[in-house]
Amino acid sequence: MAVTLDAERPPPPESIESDANLRYGRGTMMALGGAVVLAILYFASSVLIPIALAILLSFLLSPVVRGFERLRLGRIGSVVVVVVLAFGLLGAISFGVFTQVTYLADELPNYRSNIRAKVADLQGVTSGGLIDKFTHAFEDVMAAVERGTKPRPRQLQKAEGEEPVPVVMQAPSVLWQIPTLLEGLASAGLVLVLVIFTLLERRELRDRFIRLIGHGRLAVTTRALDEAAERISRYLLAQSLINASYGVAVGVGLAALGVPYALLWGFMAALLRFIPYVGPFLGAGMPLVLSLAAFPGWSTPLLVAGLFAIVELATNLVAEPLLYGQSAGVSQVALLAAIAFWTWLWGPIGLVLATPLTVCLVVLSKHVPELRFIFYLLADEEVLEPDVRLYQRLLAADLDEAVEVVQELRAANPECNVYDDLLLPALARTRIDRETHRLSSDEELRMMRSARQLLATLNAQAEEDQAEEEEKARAAAADGGEPERVATVRIEGVLGCPAGCDADELVLQILARELARDGIALDLLWSGAGSLEVLGTVESSEPRVVCIAGLPPRGELTARYLCRRLRRQFPNLVIIVLLPGVKDGDTAVIGPLQSVGANVVVGTLRAAQEALRESLTRETTTAESAVVNA
Repeated sequence: MAVTLDAERPPPPESIESDANLRYGRGTMMALGGAVVLAILYFASSVLIPIALAILLSFLLSPVVRGFERLRLGRIGSVVVVVVLAFGLLGAISFGVFTQVTYLADELPNYRSNIRAKVADLQGVTSGGLIDKFTHAFEDVMAAVERGTKPRPRQLQKAEGEEPVPVVMQAPSVLWQIPTLLEGLASAGLVLVLVIFTLLERRELRDRFIRLIGHGRLAVTTRALDEAAERISRYLLAQSLINASYGVAVGVGLAALGVPYALLWGFMAALLRFIPYVGPFLGAGMPLVLSLAAFPGWSTPLLVAGLFAIVELATNLVAEPLLYGQSAGVSQVALLAAIAFWTWLWGPIGLVLATPLTVCLVVLSKHVPELRFIFYLLADEEVLEPDVRLYQRLLAADLDEAVEVVQELRAANPECNVYDDLLLPALARTRIDRETHRLSSDEELRMMRSARQLLATLNAQAEEDQAEEEEKARAAAADGGEPERVATVRIEGVLGCPAGCDADELVLQILARELARDGIALDLLWSGAGSLEVLGTVESSEPRVVCIAGLPPRGELTARYLCRRLRRQFPNLVIIVLLPGVKDGDTAVIGPLQSVGANVVVGTLRAAQEALRESLTRETTTAESAVVNA
């Protein structure tokens, strides 16, 4: 009868049904909570957008405020100075941009002749199709602009015997724009007030946050908040400096080229660069179109395109690596999805805020357990351990990705042992899942088949690498003389005994291959061999060392039983037990095995190799000493 540990017995059906109901209820509550949060974000956008802007500006200005505090200006004085400088600069830039937008709208109709000349040049190269459509569309836009900026009188159809009455179309009154203007001013005022009080009371807000979520784990929460605040502030400050420098470079370059409204285009380039991937193209498109419309010929538009290309390359290759030092911490797919989500939710302002908001959420969710699912969804870090990824790929019979996992680990850590760090933990996980009925017998067979294929692939790669090294050694020896010949001595007398399953046999096959490189031969019993067959094989072959391999959870019990039987019948036999995953100081596992006869208990293939070498060397030395004494 199979023996199963009490802690590893499958749960009763009532417990499984209760857990399923609990998971279903938890999933339902999370879905309802997500729907409520989404509705609040959508319908309360007029309040939440200023709050989000204020929080981001507070993270951005916090390092500057701390810098002024070190100059002994005090907290209030530092906050006032920083806020006045920051919002004064934003106000001046906004006023200049608004003025240039107004002038640009008035001057657009003056550029029709240049556009027609360039369209005529293009039609000289190719005609019809897209060019004609572009021409008609542009003429319609210019006509609409002219109608809006230069209203023309229109006569009503006169009745019989009446003089025509001229009717002049006047621009609508600006009074209807007052509510929108007041709403914008109110939002700006709310942002200003929130930024001031957030900077003034940032310590009190931090203490309240700690009391809310982390009072029982004060040290961990404090470190998490410090890291999150520092990383968010550093990222926002670096991105703002980079984008501002980018906008200044663009504005100065466009002004040097004579492009009208260089301040507007520099501001738009800096602002749009907060949008990853497409932002720089949008920022370059508008001044490029204006240069096509404002200047005769093609030299200035080409110079504008070259300016944006040079500034973008310099920013990507020099400024970003220098200031960022690391990525934003968000995966590319998640960032694109977040941009689409925030744009759908809050419109153009959400498009600009998408990247910083997503970075803030990822950093905070890394340290707040209740929000950890956001980190798993959005972060660019690996959320699965390498052995878990390998186990999942082998279970899916995806050999190509399994090999990729191995290669990635080798590239990241050349000193790693692929078998101890990847394959053995994956095999151990297979046995645990099978014993707890999370894995069917067919899935276990598929997993073992995939593991054997992976092992064969790794062995083939190792043989190729070894052949290349031998070829290089022969080539080097041919240039410098005869190579040094090292005689390989085959050491026999080692018997491998699986504790009872195919995975245990596969572990010993890996060990046999590793030992063969040292000239040690490991004879293997098959996984279905019973204790009587093991005892008979030991008695007939008289091995010097027996190595028992067993994967948890059942391998420990079977290994203990075999050790007791072997020690009782062969008192002088050296017994080494390999239990993958067992730590050196785990007395709860090692003690019982040693009490029934195991000489050495190890948890890795590397330790098993060293124990076998040491045992064989000690026996060889003892035998030689006995011969000399005789």
